[in-house]
Amino acid sequence: MAQNLRNFASNNCKITNNNSSNNDTIFYRFIGNFVPAEWKDLIGDNVKALSKTSKQLLSFIVYRLQIYYNNDIDELQESYYFFEKELNLRYRRVRQCLVELRNAGFIEVENRTIIKGNLKVRNVLCVKLLKNFQRFTEKEKKEEKIVLLQQKIFTSICKNLQVNLQKIAATYIDIIIIKKIIIDLDLLKIS
Repeated sequence: MAQNLRNFASNNCKITNNNSSNNDTIFYRFIGNFVPAEWKDLIGDNVKALSKTSKQLLSFIVYRLQIYYNNDIDELQESYYFFEKELNLRYRRVRQCLVELRNAGFIEVENRTIIKGNLKVRNVLCVKLLKNFQRFTEKEKKEEKIVLLQQKIFTSICKNLQVNLQKIAATYIDIIIIKKIIIDLDLLKIS
């Protein structure tokens, strides 16, 4: 009964550890202030699924670094208040999510002192992505479908060709056998 309840609660979702190395590429169709559907299987360091809020925060960080700044900067320098305001969260929850993402190996988080102009700003939150996040476009999806379709067509043509060649070979062998029989009959008539 407990096993059935666990399966029901998890919707039979199989989560695999695909976050093991920093060379992993994580695809997304669109990001921003919501979680992309492709990220449903992202897991944390404790082999549990990342929380929705953590995925939302990660999505927002990727959006700010890759789309808003157009990959011009390596790390995001924002305050906790910025994330609180944009995602409608409390400071404590933002901090929990950043720690969860850091432990899972998606981001690197540091507090730095930065000088802007003549002003020294202390404890600025610096977030750097450790994984490769890449946009998955519909064009790539269509190209993949075309390649798969071409492979299926090619394999079916090869199978049909093989069957036809076997039939032709069998027919050719039958013709050779018939010719031999005719030649043997002609030789019998002559002798």
